[in-house]
Amino acid sequence: MFKPVGKIQKDHGALRVVVDGWKLGTLVIAAADVPKMLNGRVVDVQFVQERPGRDVFIGYAGTARISRSGKAVNVKIEARLMTAPLKAVEKVIAGEQAAARLSSPAPIIDADREQAKTIAHDLVRSFA
Repeated sequence: MFKPVGKIQKDHGALRVVVDGWKLGTLVIAAADVPKMLNGRVVDVQFVQERPGRDVFIGYAGTARISRSGKAVNVKIEARLMTAPLKAVEKVIAGEQAAARLSSPAPIIDADREQAKTIAHDLVRSFA
C-alpha cells in the first residue's frame, strides 16, 4: 500500500521534487543529472534556498535512482523513501504530463510487538 506524498514536475531542464511538509527550500534533480539517472546512475537531489538579500544556497538533500525492477524512480530524502512510476516521470520530462505522483510505502508494523502490548498500554492512568 502506497500513500501519496508529493509530485515530480519539470522545471526548465531539471526536475522539481515537491514533498509534502518539506520546508527547507526547493528540492531539485539537476538538468545534467536527469539523463544520468535514466541511465541507471544514482544522482543527488539538492535543495535550493533563495533568501532575500543573500546568495542562493544549494545543499545536499538525498538521492534519486531507477528502482531495481526498472519501473520506478526511487527518491530518498533523509531517511524517507518515495517512489514515482518511471513512465510518468518520462512523460513529465518529455512535456506530455504536468507531474508524476510521488508515493511513500506504508510503514511496516511489527505484529509480534503490537500483540505483546497490553490492551491498556496507551490509556491515561490519572486525571492530574
